[in-house]
Amino acid sequence: MIASASKRFFSLQGRAARLAGAILVLIWWGTALASPWARLTLKPQTVVDNDDVRLADIASVSVSGSDRLDILEKTVVARAPQPGQTRFVGVEYIRIRLKQAGFDPGQMRFDGSRDVRITRSAAKLPGDRIRQAVETAIRNRMPWDDADVTISDVQFDRDVEVPKGNLTYQIEPNRHEDYLGATILALHLFVDGKPVRKLWVNATISVMADVVTVVRPLGKHQHIALDDLVIQRRDRADLSADTVARLEDALGFRTTRMIYPNTVLRSGMLALPPVVRRGDLVKIVADAGPMTITATGVVKQQGRKGEMVRVMNTSSKRIILARVTGPGAVKVDF
Repeated sequence: MIASASKRFFSLQGRAARLAGAILVLIWWGTALASPWARLTLKPQTVVDNDDVRLADIASVSVSGSDRLDILEKTVVARAPQPGQTRFVGVEYIRIRLKQAGFDPGQMRFDGSRDVRITRSAAKLPGDRIRQAVETAIRNRMPWDDADVTISDVQFDRDVEVPKGNLTYQIEPNRHEDYLGATILALHLFVDGKPVRKLWVNATISVMADVVTVVRPLGKHQHIALDDLVIQRRDRADLSADTVARLEDALGFRTTRMIYPNTVLRSGMLALPPVVRRGDLVKIVADAGPMTITATGVVKQQGRKGEMVRVMNTSSKRIILARVTGPGAVKVDF
């Protein structure tokens, strides 16, 4: 009986030992399951240069095994703000992005800051380089002689910040640009070959040209002499299409109105004086093939060279139209 009791005691003791061992195994296994696969220590703030924010930019990463460390660190967890701007990214947002990338955030431990301040680095526009590029683009496209042109007041938003990298630009004028006076051009900015911004550039283009101006007051219908005129340089942007550019284009004419000193002459201010007047006797010439017929006529109205006037043939008393060819001469056109 004592032997039987002893066997039961040792049997119970063995079962207790096995139960305790099983409990220890379960405790160890639970602890192993609860251990994080990765530990992320979030930074309070960081500065990035690219469009994408990767996990390594905002956190120090350690994993139990290095086989997936590189993949985890390169995971994109946010979009960077605009150059020179700042945004905040919180832990919960990072968890979501990691889960979307195929990771289990439940097996990760998050330490450090709960919100990361992300700032995008930026570069300022090189104002002198942009201004020089604008002037070069204008001079390469304009129809004017380079020596006659002055480009001034080149203005654009110099406070624009762009991503860091190799900055290039392309300047594009308006389709119907005449390159005179106030001008607007499109400035396209590229960083590392990628388009990043489009700006508008204002510039003033002054193109100087020779023009004929008056040096003294000229009354209406006054004949113009060489001493009345002088050649000056004026900006084409202020000139009309009928501006007189040469002295010989004004000499021999008379004014159609009062003209004051320093006035730029225009063709509308000038008129040829009449070379025939009403009552003048003129020679009428008519070419009829190989034959030339002449007659005498009386002018019925004044006319300038090249104008058509009414002339009465003194022999036939017939009124005809003839073109004034000079003083005392008209020609019939067949």
